[in-house]
Amino acid sequence: MTAATDVYDRPPYRVTSPPRPSRPGAWVLDVFLPWRLARRIYGPFRIFRFSAADAIGLAGPGALFGRYGEPVAAAVAEQVADPVIERLLLPRALLGLGAIVFVIRLLTGAGGNDLLEETFGDSLVMLGTGPVSLLLACVPLVVLARRGNRWTVTRMVTRPLVTGVITAAFCALFLYWASHGGANYQQRSITELLLSLVFGPWLVVFFGSALYLIHRNAFSVGGHPLVRPLTSVPLVWLTAAGHAVLVDHAFYDFRPTSGYLVALVAGPAGVTLTSVLEVVLLRRRHGVGFRGPLLGWEPPPRRTTTVPGDIVERLQADMARGHAYAWPHFSDRNGVVWAATPAVWARQTVMWPYVHLFSEQTRPMLRSDVEATAGPLTPR
Repeated sequence: MTAATDVYDRPPYRVTSPPRPSRPGAWVLDVFLPWRLARRIYGPFRIFRFSAADAIGLAGPGALFGRYGEPVAAAVAEQVADPVIERLLLPRALLGLGAIVFVIRLLTGAGGNDLLEETFGDSLVMLGTGPVSLLLACVPLVVLARRGNRWTVTRMVTRPLVTGVITAAFCALFLYWASHGGANYQQRSITELLLSLVFGPWLVVFFGSALYLIHRNAFSVGGHPLVRPLTSVPLVWLTAAGHAVLVDHAFYDFRPTSGYLVALVAGPAGVTLTSVLEVVLLRRRHGVGFRGPLLGWEPPPRRTTTVPGDIVERLQADMARGHAYAWPHFSDRNGVVWAATPAVWARQTVMWPYVHLFSEQTRPMLRSDVEATAGPLTPR
């Protein structure tokens, strides 16, 4: 393989996913708990984090996952997600779900029934436009790929496309349920009433979770890193157009005002902005181009503030005396444990890593530099 093709086997193109229990009991829970089924199909609600102890328990002797935990232990030493890109996902999901339109409608005195009908209509529109948006994103990635890499890119978009097909099937199921009295309380028999009371809430929770994860992950789990930003843009604009035409009947029943149009396009414009920013970050920080890995790209050097040597020596002496047991401890995304020392430099807390040997990524650093290098810190 060429050097460019070899890059497809490393982050951010290939990311080691933490294994989940595959016992029959786990699958039963996934079926009965709708949010778990949505998570298995559309990806996590948040980036998976684990500590060094978790990694040892997963991959060590007598581990829960045995040899399947070895990829997890390998991922501990490797940053698999960009913390800056990660922070874009929640606001993008809220904007894509129409949070701005919902708040404006609520403040203007919209009734509960109207909001419920609009939410139901938007859900169907989102489920229907999701697979189309995914196709619009994946086809150009395959066509623009460099010669010799197109089959590799095709394999990388296969899982997202399969997820899109599943979404289309779920959308058809949702339409069938709604058209056969799923949203109508006048049932013809006790059996239909019981099925509606049991299956109806399950569908509502599942599709609510699925809609959020669709906007957060954009079918990109296990796929090309550009699938997420490229899918998000047509998804929100097609949904906005479908909302105006199919739900509000704009341009038919009434002439939209400027305020209505601003509220309608505010969310899609915000999602487009975050998607463009993600593409730029993937290009500059990871060398991801539309045709493949950027030729001659080198990772940008991390800018960190150097902690003075006298502070490091003093903290090292405190560590030897056992003072570190009383310091607050945190874990980064890679599983490294950091202690918040009493020392302050440049108006920030100096963090001390619990490692055998210091490296460029694990040495005494300011807290902001640690989070920029290894993601948000989680208290232990």
